[in-house]
Amino acid sequence: MKMNLQMFAEPELPKSPIAPEINYETKAYINTTPDTEASPTWADMGNLMKNMSQALNEVLSQNSYYADLGWGSTAVTGAQMTLTVTGDVKPGDAACDYILSDKVMYGFGAARQTHLKLEKGNKIIIWPITLANITPAYGDANQPNALTVTVHGNGKPAIGTKS
Repeated sequence: MKMNLQMFAEPELPKSPIAPEINYETKAYINTTPDTEASPTWADMGNLMKNMSQALNEVLSQNSYYADLGWGSTAVTGAQMTLTVTGDVKPGDAACDYILSDKVMYGFGAARQTHLKLEKGNKIIIWPITLANITPAYGDANQPNALTVTVHGNGKPAIGTKS
């Protein structure tokens, strides 16, 4: 009697799906001593942030050439990266205290300029920035005081890796 032994074998091990990137894997730090560029003081923004969304705000040059018979072309000719950060006001947190300090919140020009450092894995982006639209929201009596700030990039960031 012949038996098909394959019927009792284990099935082939299935491949694992690719794991998605988790947002908290990106760390954000703000320089709380921008006047001393030689030795920045990086304050972790993770204790106040609930959400961070990025936009490149690309500048487009859209052109139609005779040779293309009415069809257009687009080139990206520039950009300004912005991040919108939302979270909660946390007195005593270095990043929160810096952003909501009278010097920064009620100041203009250089008072709003500092640096942001983003880290993910070994990648580091350090970027001169301007803080805009700093908004402690207040709201319902039994809820945390919400905070929103828009981070505007000034020029090209420095991109590197951890050593």
